[in-house]
Amino acid sequence: MTQTFDTILKSGTVVNQDGEGVRDIGISNGRIAEIGGLGNASAAEVVDCKGLHILPGVIDTQVHFREPGLTQKGIWRRDRAAP
Repeated sequence: MTQTFDTILKSGTVVNQDGEGVRDIGISNGRIAEIGGLGNASAAEVVDCKGLHILPGVIDTQVHFREPGLTQKGIWRRDRAAP
């Protein structure tokens, strides 16, 4: 039986408790359902993550969303310096 997910993150470099390696991540109902080789699985959306690092479950506690107010300081673009 073919596995079906809402989204598959394909061929990303996954860093987790098992170490670092190129893996797929299957997401169902907004949660990680499976990590590994999902070559035979299907999904409504497949995102090519080759060359990108994925850190499942990691939360960046130093993010500043600047909501509400001071949104001009919430710069994520590299081509523009923060004021």
